[in-house]
Amino acid sequence: MENEKSLLLEKINELEKENLILREQQIEINKAKELYLKIFEEFPALIWRSRLDKLCDYFNKTWLDFTGRTFDQEFGNGWAESVHSDDFDFCVQTYVTAFDKREAFLMEYRMMNKFGEYRWIRDFGRPFYDLDNTFLGYIGSCYDITKNINNELSLIELNATKDKFFSIIAHDLKTPFNSIIGFSELLVERIKENDLDKVTEFAGIIQQSSKRAMDLLINLMEWSQLQSGRMTFNPELFDVSVLIGEVMLLLKGNADQKSIDIENQLPKVLQVYADKEMISTVIRNLISNALKFTQTGGKVSISALSEANEVIITVSDNGVGIPEDRIDKLFIISESNSTPGTHKEKGTGLGLILCNEFMKKNQGEIWVESNYDFGSTFHISLPSKQMDL
Repeated sequence: MENEKSLLLEKINELEKENLILREQQIEINKAKELYLKIFEEFPALIWRSRLDKLCDYFNKTWLDFTGRTFDQEFGNGWAESVHSDDFDFCVQTYVTAFDKREAFLMEYRMMNKFGEYRWIRDFGRPFYDLDNTFLGYIGSCYDITKNINNELSLIELNATKDKFFSIIAHDLKTPFNSIIGFSELLVERIKENDLDKVTEFAGIIQQSSKRAMDLLINLMEWSQLQSGRMTFNPELFDVSVLIGEVMLLLKGNADQKSIDIENQLPKVLQVYADKEMISTVIRNLISNALKFTQTGGKVSISALSEANEVIITVSDNGVGIPEDRIDKLFIISESNSTPGTHKEKGTGLGLILCNEFMKKNQGEIWVESNYDFGSTFHISLPSKQMDL
Protein backbone atom coordinates (compact mmCIF):
# COMPACT_ATOMS: atom_id res chain seq x y z
CA MET A 1 0.00 0.00 0.00
CA GLU A 2 2.80 2.37 0.99
CA ASN A 3 4.67 1.50 -2.22
CA GLU A 4 1.65 2.31 -4.35
CA LYS A 5 1.23 5.63 -2.57
CA SER A 6 4.89 6.44 -3.03
CA LEU A 7 4.71 5.61 -6.77
CA LEU A 8 1.62 7.76 -7.14
CA LEU A 9 3.35 10.73 -5.49
CA GLU A 10 6.36 10.30 -7.75
CA LYS A 11 4.05 10.24 -10.77
CA ILE A 12 2.32 13.40 -9.61
CA ASN A 13 5.67 15.12 -9.05
CA GLU A 14 6.82 14.15 -12.55
CA LEU A 15 3.60 15.50 -14.08
CA GLU A 16 3.97 18.73 -12.12
CA LYS A 17 7.55 19.08 -13.36
CA GLU A 18 6.44 18.46 -16.95
CA ASN A 19 3.63 20.99 -16.59
CA LEU A 20 6.07 23.48 -15.12
CA ILE A 21 8.44 22.94 -18.05
CA LEU A 22 5.55 23.35 -20.50
CA ARG A 23 4.44 26.54 -18.74
CA GLU A 24 7.97 27.89 -18.83
CA GLN A 25 8.25 26.99 -22.51
CA GLN A 26 4.91 28.68 -23.23
CA ILE A 27 6.10 31.76 -21.36
CA GLU A 28 9.27 31.79 -23.46
CA ILE A 29 7.22 31.36 -26.64
CA ASN A 30 4.95 34.24 -25.64
CA LYS A 31 7.98 36.37 -24.82
CA ALA A 32 9.46 35.53 -28.22
CA LYS A 33 6.17 36.44 -29.93
CA GLU A 34 6.04 39.74 -28.05
CA LEU A 35 9.67 40.39 -28.99
CA TYR A 36 9.16 39.87 -32.70
CA LEU A 37 6.04 42.03 -32.60
CA LYS A 38 8.05 44.79 -30.89
CA ILE A 39 10.71 44.45 -33.58
CA PHE A 40 8.03 44.63 -36.27
CA GLU A 41 6.53 47.79 -34.76
CA GLU A 42 9.31 50.04 -36.06
CA PHE A 43 10.19 47.87 -39.05
CA PRO A 44 10.30 49.94 -42.30
CA ALA A 45 7.88 47.52 -43.99
CA LEU A 46 4.11 47.54 -43.46
CA ILE A 47 3.54 44.32 -41.46
CA TRP A 48 0.21 42.52 -41.03
CA ARG A 49 -0.88 39.19 -39.50
CA SER A 50 -4.04 37.13 -39.92
CA ARG A 51 -5.67 34.33 -37.92
CA LEU A 52 -7.13 30.97 -38.91
CA ASP A 53 -10.40 32.70 -39.88
CA LYS A 54 -8.44 34.80 -42.44
CA LEU A 55 -9.14 38.00 -40.49
CA CYS A 56 -6.24 40.28 -39.60
CA ASP A 57 -5.43 40.81 -35.94
CA TYR A 58 -2.14 42.73 -36.12
CA PHE A 59 -0.77 45.76 -37.98
CA ASN A 60 2.51 47.35 -37.06
CA LYS A 61 3.04 51.05 -36.38
CA THR A 62 4.49 51.59 -39.86
CA TRP A 63 1.26 50.30 -41.41
CA LEU A 64 -0.93 52.51 -39.21
CA ASP A 65 1.29 55.55 -39.88
CA PHE A 66 0.99 54.92 -43.62
CA THR A 67 -2.81 54.58 -43.71
CA GLY A 68 -3.49 57.15 -41.00
CA ARG A 69 -6.08 54.77 -39.54
CA THR A 70 -6.41 53.21 -36.09
CA PHE A 71 -5.91 49.56 -35.26
CA ASP A 72 -9.65 49.15 -34.64
CA GLN A 73 -10.40 50.55 -38.12
CA GLU A 74 -7.97 48.10 -39.75
CA PHE A 75 -8.88 45.07 -37.62
CA GLY A 76 -10.48 42.09 -39.36
CA ASN A 77 -11.40 43.16 -42.90
CA GLY A 78 -11.17 46.88 -42.17
CA TRP A 79 -7.83 47.24 -43.96
CA ALA A 80 -9.55 46.38 -47.29
CA GLU A 81 -11.43 49.70 -47.20
CA SER A 82 -8.22 51.43 -48.31
CA VAL A 83 -7.64 49.17 -51.32
CA HIS A 84 -8.43 50.71 -54.71
CA SER A 85 -11.79 49.50 -56.02
CA ASP A 86 -10.22 48.35 -59.30
CA ASP A 87 -7.75 46.13 -57.40
CA PHE A 88 -10.04 44.89 -54.61
CA ASP A 89 -11.31 41.64 -56.16
CA PHE A 90 -7.86 40.62 -57.38
CA CYS A 91 -6.32 41.40 -53.99
CA VAL A 92 -8.86 39.41 -51.95
CA GLN A 93 -8.94 36.47 -54.38
CA THR A 94 -5.14 36.18 -54.38
CA TYR A 95 -5.07 36.20 -50.58
CA VAL A 96 -7.92 33.68 -50.08
CA THR A 97 -6.60 31.27 -52.74
CA ALA A 98 -3.09 31.24 -51.25
CA PHE A 99 -4.47 30.93 -47.69
CA ASP A 100 -6.55 27.87 -48.54
CA LYS A 101 -3.55 26.20 -50.17
CA ARG A 102 -1.13 27.30 -47.40
CA GLU A 103 1.08 28.85 -50.10
CA ALA A 104 3.14 32.02 -50.08
CA PHE A 105 1.94 34.79 -52.40
CA LEU A 106 3.20 38.00 -53.96
CA MET A 107 0.81 40.61 -55.30
CA GLU A 108 0.68 44.31 -56.16
CA TYR A 109 -2.26 46.63 -55.60
CA ARG A 110 -3.06 50.26 -54.88
CA MET A 111 -3.83 51.38 -51.35
CA MET A 112 -4.78 54.82 -50.05
CA ASN A 113 -2.37 56.53 -47.69
CA LYS A 114 -3.17 59.08 -44.99
CA PHE A 115 -2.97 61.90 -47.53
CA GLY A 116 -5.73 60.40 -49.65
CA GLU A 117 -3.29 59.29 -52.37
CA TYR A 118 -3.34 55.82 -53.86
CA ARG A 119 0.11 54.22 -53.69
CA TRP A 120 1.26 50.99 -55.32
CA ILE A 121 1.95 48.30 -52.72
CA ARG A 122 3.92 45.07 -53.17
CA ASP A 123 2.63 42.55 -50.62
CA PHE A 124 4.58 39.40 -49.63
CA GLY A 125 2.37 36.98 -47.67
CA ARG A 126 3.39 33.61 -46.22
CA PRO A 127 1.93 31.04 -43.80
CA PHE A 128 3.40 30.87 -40.30
CA TYR A 129 3.37 28.00 -37.80
CA ASP A 130 3.76 27.34 -34.09
CA LEU A 131 6.75 25.39 -32.69
CA ASP A 132 4.79 22.15 -32.99
CA ASN A 133 4.17 22.94 -36.69
CA THR A 134 0.56 23.95 -36.06
CA PHE A 135 -0.71 26.35 -38.72
CA LEU A 136 -1.55 29.68 -37.09
CA GLY A 137 -2.37 31.94 -40.05
CA TYR A 138 -0.51 34.30 -42.36
CA ILE A 139 1.98 37.09 -41.93
CA GLY A 140 2.85 39.63 -44.58
CA SER A 141 5.18 42.50 -45.33
CA CYS A 142 4.29 45.33 -47.72
CA TYR A 143 6.42 47.94 -49.47
CA ASP A 144 5.50 51.15 -51.26
CA ILE A 145 6.73 50.64 -54.85
CA THR A 146 5.03 53.67 -56.42
CA LYS A 147 8.37 55.22 -57.39
CA ASN A 148 9.39 51.96 -59.07
CA ILE A 149 6.12 51.84 -61.01
CA ASN A 150 6.52 55.49 -62.06
CA ASN A 151 10.10 54.82 -63.12
CA GLU A 152 8.93 51.89 -65.23
CA LEU A 153 6.30 54.08 -66.89
CA SER A 154 8.92 56.78 -67.49
CA LEU A 155 11.20 54.16 -69.05
CA ILE A 156 8.38 53.04 -71.35
CA GLU A 157 7.80 56.67 -72.35
CA LEU A 158 11.52 57.20 -72.92
CA ASN A 159 11.66 54.11 -75.11
CA ALA A 160 8.68 55.39 -77.08
CA THR A 161 10.48 58.72 -77.51
CA LYS A 162 13.63 56.94 -78.64
CA ASP A 163 11.66 54.84 -81.14
CA LYS A 164 9.94 57.96 -82.43
CA PHE A 165 13.27 59.70 -82.95
CA PHE A 166 14.72 56.72 -84.79
CA SER A 167 11.61 56.66 -86.97
CA ILE A 168 11.99 60.35 -87.78
CA ILE A 169 15.69 60.14 -88.46
CA ALA A 170 15.45 56.92 -90.47
CA HIS A 171 12.48 57.92 -92.62
CA ASP A 172 11.16 61.46 -92.30
CA LEU A 173 14.55 63.16 -92.31
CA LYS A 174 15.90 60.92 -95.04
CA THR A 175 13.03 61.65 -97.44
CA PRO A 176 13.54 65.43 -97.93
CA PHE A 177 17.29 65.05 -98.25
CA ASN A 178 16.85 62.35 -100.89
CA SER A 179 14.54 64.74 -102.74
CA ILE A 180 17.04 67.59 -102.46
CA ILE A 181 19.94 65.45 -103.70
CA GLY A 182 17.97 63.82 -106.50
CA PHE A 183 16.47 66.99 -107.95
CA SER A 184 19.75 68.87 -107.48
CA GLU A 185 21.44 66.29 -109.71
CA LEU A 186 18.68 66.67 -112.32
CA LEU A 187 19.00 70.44 -112.11
CA VAL A 188 22.75 70.30 -112.67
CA GLU A 189 22.32 68.00 -115.68
CA ARG A 190 19.66 70.23 -117.27
CA ILE A 191 21.82 73.34 -116.81
CA LYS A 192 24.89 71.58 -118.27
CA GLU A 193 22.88 70.58 -121.30
CA ASN A 194 21.43 74.09 -121.51
CA ASP A 195 17.99 72.52 -121.24
CA LEU A 196 16.10 74.94 -119.03
CA ASP A 197 12.77 73.11 -119.22
CA LYS A 198 11.53 72.18 -115.74
CA VAL A 199 14.42 74.04 -114.07
CA THR A 200 11.93 76.22 -112.22
CA GLU A 201 9.92 73.17 -111.18
CA PHE A 202 13.01 71.32 -109.90
CA ALA A 203 14.20 74.42 -108.01
CA GLY A 204 10.76 74.73 -106.38
CA ILE A 205 10.82 71.09 -105.24
CA ILE A 206 14.31 71.56 -103.80
CA GLN A 207 13.15 74.67 -101.97
CA GLN A 208 10.11 72.93 -100.46
CA SER A 209 12.17 69.89 -99.45
CA SER A 210 14.76 72.17 -97.83
CA LYS A 211 12.05 73.99 -95.87
CA ARG A 212 10.59 70.71 -94.68
CA ALA A 213 14.00 69.43 -93.61
CA MET A 214 14.68 72.68 -91.77
CA ASP A 215 11.30 72.59 -89.96
CA LEU A 216 11.95 69.01 -88.97
CA LEU A 217 15.45 69.76 -87.68
CA ILE A 218 14.15 72.72 -85.66
CA ASN A 219 11.43 70.56 -84.06
CA LEU A 220 13.92 67.79 -83.34
CA MET A 221 16.39 70.22 -81.80
CA GLU A 222 13.76 71.87 -79.62
CA TRP A 223 12.33 68.52 -78.52
CA SER A 224 15.79 67.19 -77.70
CA GLN A 225 16.68 70.30 -75.68
CA LEU A 226 13.41 70.13 -73.76
CA GLN A 227 13.75 66.43 -72.92
CA SER A 228 17.37 66.79 -71.80
CA GLY A 229 16.64 69.88 -69.71
CA ARG A 230 18.99 72.03 -71.78
CA MET A 231 16.31 74.38 -73.11
CA THR A 232 16.33 77.74 -71.38
CA PHE A 233 13.02 78.95 -69.98
CA ASN A 234 12.59 82.73 -69.97
CA PRO A 235 8.99 83.75 -69.21
CA GLU A 236 8.12 87.42 -69.71
CA LEU A 237 5.12 89.68 -70.23
CA PHE A 238 4.66 90.36 -73.96
CA ASP A 239 2.06 91.19 -76.58
CA VAL A 240 1.14 87.87 -78.18
CA SER A 241 -0.83 89.66 -80.95
CA VAL A 242 2.43 91.03 -82.31
CA LEU A 243 4.08 87.60 -82.12
CA ILE A 244 1.18 85.91 -83.94
CA GLY A 245 1.33 88.61 -86.62
CA GLU A 246 5.02 87.82 -87.17
CA VAL A 247 4.28 84.09 -87.50
CA MET A 248 1.45 84.79 -89.96
CA LEU A 249 3.82 86.85 -92.11
CA LEU A 250 6.36 84.01 -92.01
CA LEU A 251 3.73 81.52 -93.23
CA LYS A 252 2.09 83.81 -95.79
CA GLY A 253 3.88 82.03 -98.64
CA ASN A 254 2.43 78.68 -97.55
CA ALA A 255 -1.08 80.18 -97.44
CA ASP A 256 -0.69 81.89 -100.83
CA GLN A 257 0.37 78.62 -102.50
CA LYS A 258 -3.00 77.10 -101.57
CA SER A 259 -4.99 80.36 -101.87
CA ILE A 260 -5.97 80.07 -98.20
CA ASP A 261 -7.21 83.20 -96.44
CA ILE A 262 -5.87 83.71 -92.90
CA GLU A 263 -8.26 85.84 -90.85
CA ASN A 264 -6.69 87.77 -87.99
CA GLN A 265 -9.45 88.36 -85.44
CA LEU A 266 -7.08 89.23 -82.58
CA PRO A 267 -7.30 92.42 -80.52
CA LYS A 268 -4.54 94.95 -81.14
CA VAL A 269 -3.00 94.31 -77.72
CA LEU A 270 -3.08 90.94 -75.96
CA GLN A 271 -0.71 90.50 -73.04
CA VAL A 272 0.43 87.06 -71.86
CA TYR A 273 3.14 85.89 -69.48
CA ALA A 274 5.14 83.05 -71.02
CA ASP A 275 8.35 82.09 -72.80
CA LYS A 276 8.17 83.99 -76.08
CA GLU A 277 10.22 81.52 -78.14
CA MET A 278 8.21 78.52 -76.95
CA ILE A 279 4.88 80.20 -77.71
CA SER A 280 6.18 81.23 -81.15
CA THR A 281 6.89 77.54 -81.84
CA VAL A 282 3.39 76.56 -80.68
CA ILE A 283 1.67 79.19 -82.84
CA ARG A 284 3.83 78.30 -85.84
CA ASN A 285 2.93 74.62 -85.54
CA LEU A 286 -0.79 75.28 -85.10
CA ILE A 287 -1.06 77.63 -88.09
CA SER A 288 1.15 75.36 -90.23
CA ASN A 289 -1.11 72.39 -89.42
CA ALA A 290 -4.23 74.41 -90.20
CA LEU A 291 -2.78 75.35 -93.61
CA LYS A 292 -1.62 71.79 -94.20
CA PHE A 293 -5.05 70.24 -93.67
CA THR A 294 -7.15 72.91 -95.38
CA GLN A 295 -8.15 72.58 -99.01
CA THR A 296 -7.22 75.15 -101.68
CA GLY A 297 -9.38 78.25 -101.28
CA GLY A 298 -10.16 77.46 -97.64
CA LYS A 299 -9.95 79.66 -94.57
CA VAL A 300 -7.97 79.75 -91.31
CA SER A 301 -9.07 82.01 -88.45
CA ILE A 302 -7.11 83.15 -85.40
CA SER A 303 -8.97 84.66 -82.47
CA ALA A 304 -8.55 85.17 -78.72
CA LEU A 305 -10.56 85.56 -75.55
CA SER A 306 -9.44 87.08 -72.24
CA GLU A 307 -10.80 85.41 -69.11
CA ALA A 308 -9.86 86.31 -65.54
CA ASN A 309 -6.13 85.53 -65.30
CA GLU A 310 -5.73 83.77 -68.63
CA VAL A 311 -5.92 84.26 -72.37
CA ILE A 312 -7.37 81.62 -74.69
CA ILE A 313 -6.04 81.70 -78.26
CA THR A 314 -7.91 79.77 -80.96
CA VAL A 315 -6.71 78.60 -84.37
CA SER A 316 -9.54 77.15 -86.47
CA ASP A 317 -9.88 75.96 -90.06
CA ASN A 318 -12.53 74.59 -92.40
CA GLY A 319 -10.30 71.76 -93.56
CA VAL A 320 -10.54 67.98 -93.52
CA GLY A 321 -10.92 67.61 -89.74
CA ILE A 322 -9.62 64.82 -87.51
CA PRO A 323 -11.19 61.35 -87.11
CA GLU A 324 -12.62 60.90 -83.62
CA ASP A 325 -10.38 57.91 -82.84
CA ARG A 326 -7.28 60.03 -83.57
CA ILE A 327 -8.04 63.01 -81.34
CA ASP A 328 -6.96 61.39 -78.04
CA LYS A 329 -3.68 60.26 -79.64
CA LEU A 330 -2.54 63.63 -81.02
CA PHE A 331 -0.45 64.57 -78.00
CA ILE A 332 0.99 61.10 -77.16
CA ILE A 333 4.36 60.44 -78.73
CA SER A 334 3.99 56.65 -78.76
CA GLU A 335 0.67 56.98 -80.61
CA SER A 336 1.31 59.98 -82.84
CA ASN A 337 1.84 59.46 -86.55
CA SER A 338 2.19 61.87 -89.43
CA THR A 339 -0.82 62.37 -91.72
CA PRO A 340 -0.32 63.80 -95.24
CA GLY A 341 -1.90 67.19 -95.89
CA THR A 342 -4.42 68.06 -98.60
CA HIS A 343 -1.54 68.61 -101.06
CA LYS A 344 0.30 65.52 -99.78
CA GLU A 345 2.39 67.68 -97.44
CA LYS A 346 4.40 65.49 -95.10
CA GLY A 347 5.20 65.89 -91.43
CA THR A 348 6.48 63.93 -88.44
CA GLY A 349 3.65 64.06 -85.91
CA LEU A 350 6.16 65.66 -83.54
CA GLY A 351 4.83 69.22 -83.78
CA LEU A 352 1.74 68.77 -81.57
CA ILE A 353 3.73 66.72 -79.06
CA LEU A 354 6.14 69.64 -78.78
CA CYS A 355 3.24 72.10 -78.45
CA ASN A 356 1.79 70.08 -75.58
CA GLU A 357 5.12 70.01 -73.72
CA PHE A 358 5.63 73.75 -74.20
CA MET A 359 2.13 74.54 -72.94
CA LYS A 360 2.69 72.48 -69.79
CA LYS A 361 6.00 74.28 -69.24
CA ASN A 362 4.19 77.63 -69.40
CA GLN A 363 1.35 76.55 -67.08
CA GLY A 364 -1.02 76.48 -70.02
CA GLU A 365 -3.11 73.90 -71.82
CA ILE A 366 -3.82 72.80 -75.37
CA TRP A 367 -6.96 71.03 -76.57
CA VAL A 368 -8.81 70.41 -79.81
CA GLU A 369 -12.34 70.17 -81.16
CA SER A 370 -12.89 68.67 -84.58
CA ASN A 371 -15.61 67.53 -86.94
CA TYR A 372 -14.33 65.12 -89.56
CA ASP A 373 -14.67 66.63 -93.06
CA PHE A 374 -15.64 70.01 -91.58
CA GLY A 375 -12.47 71.32 -89.92
CA SER A 376 -10.62 71.58 -86.61
CA THR A 377 -10.27 74.13 -83.84
CA PHE A 378 -7.21 74.17 -81.57
CA HIS A 379 -7.21 76.16 -78.33
CA ILE A 380 -4.31 77.14 -76.08
CA SER A 381 -4.54 78.90 -72.73
CA LEU A 382 -1.80 81.09 -71.24
CA PRO A 383 -1.46 83.16 -68.05
CA SER A 384 -2.18 86.85 -68.62
CA LYS A 385 0.09 87.89 -65.78
CA GLN A 386 3.09 86.59 -63.90
CA MET A 387 2.36 83.32 -62.15
CA ASP A 388 4.47 80.99 -59.97
CA LEU A 389 6.10 79.20 -62.92
